Amino acid sequence: MVSALQLHAKRLQIPRLYTLLRWLFLIVIAISTALVGFFQSMLVSSLYGLRSQFIFSIVLLNENVFVKFLQYTAFNLLLAFLCCFFMWIISPAASGSGIPDVKAYLNGVESPIFKNFFTLKTFIAKVISSALAVSSSLVMGKEGPMLHAGSILAVVMGSNKWMQQQMEVAAHWGTYTYNKEQRDLVAIGAACGVTTAFKAPVGGVLFAMEMSTRWGKEIMWRCFLACAITIVVVREAVNICSTHGHCKSLQWGSLIWFQLKFPTPYPQVWAIILLAVVGGYLGCLYISFNTWVCVVRKKWTKFMWARIAEVCAISVATSILFFFMPVAGRCKSCDSKTDDECLSGGAQFKTFQGFHCHTDHHYNDLATLVFNPQGYVIQALFTAHSGTFSFTSMLLYGVIYWLMAGITYGAFIPSGLFTPSLIFGGLLGRMWAEVLVAMHVADNTEVGFYALLGAAAFLGGLMRMSAAQALILMEMTQAPSMLPFLMLVLVISKNVGDCFNYGVFEHQMMLKNLAFVGLAENNGKKFHINASDIMKRNDDKHDTLYIVEPGCVLAEALDTFRDAAAFPVTTRPPNPEDKNSKGDFVGMISRRNVAQLLDEQGVEAEAIDLTSKVEIAPIIIPPNMPLPFIYRIVNAEGFNYVPVIRWNGPLEGMVSRAELVEVQNAQLDQFHLKEQIEKMTHEIDQGKIIGSMHLDNNIHAQAFKHLFTNPVAAVREVLDKDDKPMEVADTFYLAADGQSYAAASSISRANTADVSHRTRHATSLDRSGGPAADPSSSGAAAAKADGSARGAAGAAADLEMGITPVVGGTAGLRAQGDAGADERTPLTGGYLPSSTDRT
Repeated sequence: MVSALQLHAKRLQIPRLYTLLRWLFLIVIAISTALVGFFQSMLVSSLYGLRSQFIFSIVLLNENVFVKFLQYTAFNLLLAFLCCFFMWIISPAASGSGIPDVKAYLNGVESPIFKNFFTLKTFIAKVISSALAVSSSLVMGKEGPMLHAGSILAVVMGSNKWMQQQMEVAAHWGTYTYNKEQRDLVAIGAACGVTTAFKAPVGGVLFAMEMSTRWGKEIMWRCFLACAITIVVVREAVNICSTHGHCKSLQWGSLIWFQLKFPTPYPQVWAIILLAVVGGYLGCLYISFNTWVCVVRKKWTKFMWARIAEVCAISVATSILFFFMPVAGRCKSCDSKTDDECLSGGAQFKTFQGFHCHTDHHYNDLATLVFNPQGYVIQALFTAHSGTFSFTSMLLYGVIYWLMAGITYGAFIPSGLFTPSLIFGGLLGRMWAEVLVAMHVADNTEVGFYALLGAAAFLGGLMRMSAAQALILMEMTQAPSMLPFLMLVLVISKNVGDCFNYGVFEHQMMLKNLAFVGLAENNGKKFHINASDIMKRNDDKHDTLYIVEPGCVLAEALDTFRDAAAFPVTTRPPNPEDKNSKGDFVGMISRRNVAQLLDEQGVEAEAIDLTSKVEIAPIIIPPNMPLPFIYRIVNAEGFNYVPVIRWNGPLEGMVSRAELVEVQNAQLDQFHLKEQIEKMTHEIDQGKIIGSMHLDNNIHAQAFKHLFTNPVAAVREVLDKDDKPMEVADTFYLAADGQSYAAASSISRANTADVSHRTRHATSLDRSGGPAADPSSSGAAAAKADGSARGAAGAAADLEMGITPVVGGTAGLRAQGDAGADERTPLTGGYLPSSTDRT
């Protein structure tokens, strides 16, 4: 008795210890991400300071222009090459922002690219290379890579052997689901990375929530706690560093020092709405352009040397454009008489007096935008008064900046999109504000207000994450009064972008061939598609295994179905000669476990029992379950396989991630993104590079043609696109012998008193490997037991009570046999084979 109690107490201690260690891991992840983000900011700021001083000395000296250009280009090219070189020798997986890959991972995607994606080597390469790339004048940011870095830290911290064992125990449905605990760690690390980059803890939590397809209260408070610790550590590190005088370099382009105050012009809502529409469209237009660039890039970047050469070419092109662009700038009068600083306020920086301006105390506005660090440019756009930058200078810089950002993103560098979006959106907002000032609608103090809203509009059309971006911008600028305007702009710009394409991260996932689901989840309700329409049917055996199989059959299954990660397992059908006869579903067995059993017993074995390795399904669905429900199940729980089973037990088929991806790309995707990319790739391979853009027949051109030919119908379609009722041709519920649910329920209401007396005499399991009666006639057999009339009514009542997805393995229902349980009981048990099965 004592030993039993001690054993029980020991078992209780394991979950408690696991919970305590999870808390400890949260704290360690948060502190580590904060410190890494702080030191990366120091590294970036130091390189920024070195770069800025070097550029100041180049552009302000009275030397030959050609010599200045060579020095400027060589310096940028050196940093860009070092960025690629470090990634090449340490970890090429560090390229890109990492956000599309993290989002796909949180979606439950399993891909070979994740093998080196969450490693310490990738983390080191990411931190170093992103600092070098940002300092090389390339049009990119460092905030996106910080999200990837935080995710890597979370995975590395949780990769010790003991933690992995506890994760496997906590999420033991390995064949069916992706590792939930690992996904939660990645989401928390990503939130900490966003918090470190923008000093926005609540925005970081919402960003992780909008990226994740599985989210709950437990993840919320864990993520919230980690972000709170992260922001405290970052602020304390900055305070300690500032107190000891070692943080002078943070003034070079860091976003830490944002603290702005804006007016709240509510009467100008109409102008804000117009800005949101334009910014949302420019964001989705950027996505289309960048998608085409990435497809073209695949043609010549199959080798590492080509990727590095492409980055070097982009660096040279950026240097040429940015060095000679200030020639077209306007000379503006300085606010002060200081030679170094012209603009007063929150952004005091070099304004390059004398650079293409031959009048004293004048500065070149384009040189100010081009040569200063990104953080200072953002602060200038948000704080400088009206007239600081001319309209033509902002327009020229904005167009070139937009084009170079579209070309740079996706190259072999750890590039982010947040900073370029803030700069381009700020330019857009300031240009719109200058127009309003000229029209006497707005005054000079509201220019920065519109710059911030322009940044929000472009971000909304680009990333389609409204709640997270609103909180990030509000926390970054420390301007809570801006929240209503930010919410309005982000919602409008997101909906404008949704009329033309998906978000930039969805496009990147499609370009990387990541099998994510949910791309067209909202569009799925317009189609009457059930599980039986998309499932891989259990016909003529195929990849279905029996509970006992010869070794040669297992070897053939492994060799034939190389893409299958797992195989469904059923009992042997009652009549194996009949192709329509199906065995009862038992569970799933992973490919690795099949290979392990085959290695242990050999290919020559006549009977290999799969029982010990079979995993019982945590959930099964009926054949007529609607597709939106299946998307919710797969997205929320991360299931890789969902068995499709009728109420009487035989396996009808299997819905896997592959089928969901196929049906979403083929039928539900209203923009036909996969088809567009494949067509574009084919035409580029044929040499039609410019023609592959389809300028006269793409989604944007079609939308505008429809808008101008029939504007009323176009607006009505946008407003009613999600309000169309779904055509219901048949029922979504199970009904015996083809009866509708309405008919079955009407019978059941008259005979509910008979339901509780019915038992499963007709569905008891034959221990020799099959059901005792024909599955198709189990309802009739039950009816004979209690009388034909009452049996039909009882079956209908059972169906009325069991219309929800069935949880657990089906064979557990038969294992209870004659126990007298109600047939309406959920299927929660598993198949427990007898000794006859093992032989």
